[in-house]
Amino acid sequence: MIKVEVIEKFTLADYKKLKNVKKVATRKENEFSVGDTFECDKEMVDYLTGNNAFKKEVVKVVEIKPEKEKPIKLDEEDVTNAYLDDKPIKPKKKKTSKK
Repeated sequence: MIKVEVIEKFTLADYKKLKNVKKVATRKENEFSVGDTFECDKEMVDYLTGNNAFKKEVVKVVEIKPEKEKPIKLDEEDVTNAYLDDKPIKPKKKKTSKK
């Protein structure tokens, strides 16, 4: 996700795609004014930074948050084999009795 700050007032039809919206004043859900911040994906940032019909930049990027990696699901056998492959196996010492 990319955190952006509004630098020019605008309205947005796809406002439901935005996350963590923080507005400086109470307005309609789809209206944004200078100082508002929100998080969105790269495509939305491209659109709001000038790749739109008006060729107008209405936000600036404040922070780029790395996306969380999705956990890899492994079955129990794969986990055991992966663990054993990483760990060197030491040969067992033979016990000898001294007389």
